[in-house]
Order: sequence, then C-alpha cells, then structure tokens
Amino acid sequence: MFSREHLLNELQEEFPLVRDWLIYIRDNEEDTKWIHDLIDASPKQFEQWVLYLSEGIRLLPTRPVRLSVFSQIITLDANAFDPASSLGKLWLHVLAETKRVHSKEHIVMPTDQKAVSDLLEDYHLYREDISDSVTAVNLFAETASGYHPVWEAAVHSHSVLTVPLREVVKLRAVYPAHEQPIVWIIDNAEVFSRIADRVPTLPMICTKEKWTRTAWGVFDRLIANGAELRFVGDLTPQGIVRAEELLLRYPDRTRTWQMDVETYLKAKDETLDLTDSDYALLDKQHVDYLACLKDEMRDQGHPGHLMTVIDELIEKLNHYYRK
Repeated sequence: MFSREHLLNELQEEFPLVRDWLIYIRDNEEDTKWIHDLIDASPKQFEQWVLYLSEGIRLLPTRPVRLSVFSQIITLDANAFDPASSLGKLWLHVLAETKRVHSKEHIVMPTDQKAVSDLLEDYHLYREDISDSVTAVNLFAETASGYHPVWEAAVHSHSVLTVPLREVVKLRAVYPAHEQPIVWIIDNAEVFSRIADRVPTLPMICTKEKWTRTAWGVFDRLIANGAELRFVGDLTPQGIVRAEELLLRYPDRTRTWQMDVETYLKAKDETLDLTDSDYALLDKQHVDYLACLKDEMRDQGHPGHLMTVIDELIEKLNHYYRK
C-alpha cells in the first residue's frame, strides 16, 4: 500500500541535497497540501521531479544564467522550470526553503511576478522577459570576450540603446564613455530625449519613472566599475521617493542633481495640487539632504516638473560636456 511518508523518507536518503525540504513537506502537511496532492496524483512523477530539483541545487550557477538555459541543462526541457508549471512551482518552493534562516520558520512562497523574479535572481537565475529593459546612451559594455560591439558602435554614433534583461546578464562590466566617471539617471523620458538631442556626449540612462531588473543590473555593474550615479527626477513626491530609493541602495556612489528648493520654486506647477497620497509619499523615506525640498513642497502644496526648466538644465550640462 502506498505511503506518502514512506516515499518522502526514502527520497530523503536518496537525495540529501533536498533533505531539509523533504522533511518540511513531511512535517507540514497543511502548509504543503498542494505538494501532497502532486505526490498522490503520481508518486513516480514526483520522484522524477525530486531528482531534477536535487540536480538543480547541485548545479546552482555562480554567475547569471537564463532560467530556460538552466532548465535545459537540468531536465533537457527549456520550459520545465517555468514558474507556472508544477515543477517550476516546486523549484520556487525549494529555493524559498533554502533561504530559511531557521528550521522552525515556515516556507514563504513569492506572491507576485516581481517576488518570483527576485527569488530566482538571488540564485543567479533570470527569466526571459524582453519587456524588462533599460534605455541608455554613451555607455561602453564588456562581455567575457571583451568590448561589446553593439554598445561600442552606439557610443561612436551617440545612438540610444534599449537593452533587454537577457542581454544585460551577459555583461561583465558597464562604464561611461567619458573621462568623467559619472552616469546621469534621467527619470523622465521627455527630459532624457531633450538632453540627448542637445548634450550628445552625456552618458545617460532613462528609467521612464520605474525601476526594472535590467536597470538595477546595469547600475550594479556601473558601481562595481567605479562609476558614480547622478539622479535627475521630477520635483514630485514620486520623484523624491525614487531618488531616495537609489540613494539608499548606493549611498556612497549616488547624488541627486537639481533636486533642490531653488529649482523646485522655478519648476513648480501651481495648476496642480498635491493629493493626500502625495503627502504620504513625502513621509516614506528619510534622506537628510532632501529634507528641505520635502518641507518646501509640503508648504507650497504643488509638484514641480523639470521640463519647465529644461533649457536651464541643458545649459548647465553643456558647460561640462562640450563636444
């Protein structure tokens, strides 16, 4: 007669790399009912999956690898570890178990797509997603083979690149194509385009008012290569929060530019009022040198937009980045 407990005990002996995970399944039936249902549906299939999971743990990469490539290596099926599949869900459960600090903790599965991606990336695994990208200009990049020819050609022609995550994970280094080791992080796409037109040598990244995994990957490579980041965001509660997020992640290598009271008073839009959620955002983070800007914005009650002062910004940048 089939016994789930007996099977789990046998698998613990056969696959010691996932022993703690199997013990957790055995001892936490209520928490892992979906896994027990998979075992009951096909014990032989589950045993095969445990083999793949054990091999996955044994061969965890030490540098970034696409999840489909990793899945092909382990199972000969590029889609086997897809998070939507049964094996993919088990793989996430094993990785979540591996992150536990204490055996008494419950395994916490990721609850949304970002959390799934974050968990996989903790183990150097990246999902296929060409929509997750970064837009950049005047940056060199290197792979294990040397200069990346596409990035190099884009620098020489001052062309804007939009690069997906699958290409960024191949890069060993990214750095500005300028003698100054500074990369300008421009939050607003229109501001980025105007600056690119009139300051064509400026090393820039456009975040389009959202963080992507690709952008963080490029930031990490820039910082590792000794670059500094200058964040240029709209003078809004959302822009300030995003500036603080970048400052808190790279506190010694990041500064904001023109995010001050003087620029805000020139750029404020009195036709728009801050909302209750805007005021709540102003209390979200605490970076000392943005405190005065926050206080002034609370007092004024209006957001500011850099397009209002774009000509002044470009004039200042041109002073330092002449052809």
